Amino acid sequence: MAELLPTIEDQIVVFTLDELKYAIPLHSVKRVIHAVEIRFLPEAPEIISGIINVQGQIIPVVNLRERFALADREISLDDQIIIADTGKRQIAIVVDSVSGVNDLAQVPMKEAGKILPYAKNMKGVAIINDELILIYNLEKFLSLDEEKLLEKAMKTKKK
Repeated sequence: MAELLPTIEDQIVVFTLDELKYAIPLHSVKRVIHAVEIRFLPEAPEIISGIINVQGQIIPVVNLRERFALADREISLDDQIIIADTGKRQIAIVVDSVSGVNDLAQVPMKEAGKILPYAKNMKGVAIINDELILIYNLEKFLSLDEEKLLEKAMKTKKK
């Protein structure tokens, strides 16, 4: 019998914020970089910390601490930034650390709506090595209002 190989949709990038584990789908991740200076972006929604320049491309930085109601803190040289594609744009996500890529093919994953109906931006929940990992759907991460505000702020920045 042929062994089923995991598809890219079965893989997640796991990261930590304040010792808690989160993940986003691997197919959304473009690269992981070391922390860099974040510049202020006027008129951006509260969820946006600012912008960074990655090889000449201006990318908005999403403040996950704000979204997850975690204590805000200054960026550290030890932090990492995940550059990801939401389907509408590339975003940068500052995280404490990236712990690696995990395969969900052999891990039971629960749909978020069944256990956390209020978590509209979550894709699911998995338990890997006895740790609960919340998997986020980047396509639904920003609200429509946040998306509009960000679009306006980014256009203003380009002028």
